[in-house]
Amino acid sequence: MTHLFKSLRRGGGRLAAGFTLAEVLITLGIIGIVASLTMPSLIQNHRKKVVETRLQKFYSTINQAIILSELDNGEKTEWRPVDTDDFWNNYISSYLKYLKVEDSGTYKIVYFTDGSLVAINIYSLSNSDGQVIYQSYGGHFVFFPEAKNYSLGMISQSYGRKSFRFGFWPNETSSVFKYHSKKGVEPYLANWGGDLNALYSNTTYGCNEIGNGSWCTAIIQNNGWKIPDDYPLKL
Repeated sequence: MTHLFKSLRRGGGRLAAGFTLAEVLITLGIIGIVASLTMPSLIQNHRKKVVETRLQKFYSTINQAIILSELDNGEKTEWRPVDTDDFWNNYISSYLKYLKVEDSGTYKIVYFTDGSLVAINIYSLSNSDGQVIYQSYGGHFVFFPEAKNYSLGMISQSYGRKSFRFGFWPNETSSVFKYHSKKGVEPYLANWGGDLNALYSNTTYGCNEIGNGSWCTAIIQNNGWKIPDDYPLKL
């Protein structure tokens, strides 16, 4: 700063390079305004890249783990895990690279080294006496591209922003799960009838402000794991 004022005195109120202090301050102000306008866009684009990259990586990683597990445990269509612990301990954990795992009731929370995590739940229904009245042998994989956004309450909230929903029902024959039958972990499409527009417009599962966003993951997959320009939710 002392050097600056000495330069001003020598230059008769001008910087040595030929700019007045006022001109420099105006320039810095303009730079600040431009930065404030462009930074939100840069941050949003960076987040999109993180989501795209980690979604695709998770999809590849989890399905590779299932393929490896099939070599030891037989076809996935014949798996009969009784609960999430059984599925994790006997079918997946040995075939998946992860940082750490936590229990949160019905979910296994699996942290990955890239900063993401997945919450796994093998789905069943019980009556008031605690007896299982429906066992799907598959369930939900809720993926968080950034683990910092995870909380237990966020798992069942709207998807397509901070978290993305996948499903695993290889041995289900009901039409509800026809896009999951005999497949590995896929973007959640339970109850979808095949109409591409419904992925956006459905008021229950659709990727919009009214639906819960369950089908948002399928939209991204259908676009080559790139978030499309018409993606309706802000990440």
